[in-house]
Amino acid sequence: MNIIGREETPNPAAVKFIMDGLVIASGTLSLTTGEDEEDEYRGDNKTALALFKLGAQEVFFFKNSVSVTMFSEKAWEFFMEDVIETLETNLIPPGEEPPPEEKKKSFLDDFDKEAFPELPETEKLSFIESLMDEIIRPALANDGGGLEISKFESNIVEIKYQGACGTCPSSSGATHSAIQRALKSYLDPQLTVSIKRA
Repeated sequence: MNIIGREETPNPAAVKFIMDGLVIASGTLSLTTGEDEEDEYRGDNKTALALFKLGAQEVFFFKNSVSVTMFSEKAWEFFMEDVIETLETNLIPPGEEPPPEEKKKSFLDDFDKEAFPELPETEKLSFIESLMDEIIRPALANDGGGLEISKFESNIVEIKYQGACGTCPSSSGATHSAIQRALKSYLDPQLTVSIKRA
């Protein structure tokens, strides 16, 4: 597989590489490694393992792109060529092409905003995840990042950033505000967002 483009991300330690084919059949995949041996990635993703050996801290796969977050912005001066070679050597396209995308109906089309505050927390969380999947995660993925909801309790949505968003300076400012505005606007003005730190 070949790299056909390279983009900077809002996170100076992360670079998004555009490949000439799909790197994941659907969704996203975020793999991280920690500094401690206990946190070290032990999976079987050959590409991620090779990149972690070069000093990558996180590898984020989305459609035809791979975002690589290094341990520092300066690392790119020394490891750019190695990362490029690793990606072009190790990436294998998924076994089958995803089906053509159909225009999906939005869950918001039938959503009753007035009933939301009275729903059980499990149902609220389901709507929050749907909003993240439909609006927030695709926008973050375009910049080489993502997020997961780590906890939801008493109208507080705790999120953890992934990929390029993980150490991006704007993730705790403008991005955080945009996510909170979307939740308040589409679902419930009482919702707030907190960021889980590593």
